[in-house]
Amino acid sequence: MSLLSEHLPKIAIGILVIIVGFSFIWKGWQGCVMGRFHYWSGFLPFTLMSPWVLHLPQGKRSLVKTKEGMLAHILIGPSFFLCAVLCICAGSDLVGLPGTKTLNHIINGGDESKPTSISFNENTGRYDFPLAKRASEKFYKQVFEHRIQEDTDLFGRKIEKILPDERTNLDGQKVNKNKYDR
Repeated sequence: MSLLSEHLPKIAIGILVIIVGFSFIWKGWQGCVMGRFHYWSGFLPFTLMSPWVLHLPQGKRSLVKTKEGMLAHILIGPSFFLCAVLCICAGSDLVGLPGTKTLNHIINGGDESKPTSISFNENTGRYDFPLAKRASEKFYKQVFEHRIQEDTDLFGRKIEKILPDERTNLDGQKVNKNKYDR
């Protein structure tokens, strides 16, 4: 028997996962807004995954260091917020609340006829992302199978000339030629 098949441990694990989700919200705030995150400066593989594992404050004589910079604003902070959303939804599903159903409702814009974007298996505790599979197929077609037209710009407007006339500026207004122009 699995631990997630019994009711009481499932609720306890769900509450713990929700608490970890709220911890990720705090870490996301620290990363995105304040520009800092904490990491363990020991063995390299643990150092790379340590920002997502550390949730308690550091001690006096600890190997936990604080890093500040654009990496925290651009990459680490948003990934903490994504982890927070997934943890809170998974914990809500384990407790018995509609976490993943609500997330799908938000992603699909309230349209129930659209297919499921994210699914969570309560028995195994695994996420499945059908949205990523559908989006990757469309992205591949747009990037690698799309033919670039030479007579239109990026927005589909027809291009008449590549370079403007000598007597017009970039806005298309006529200008007098200056004696210092070549």
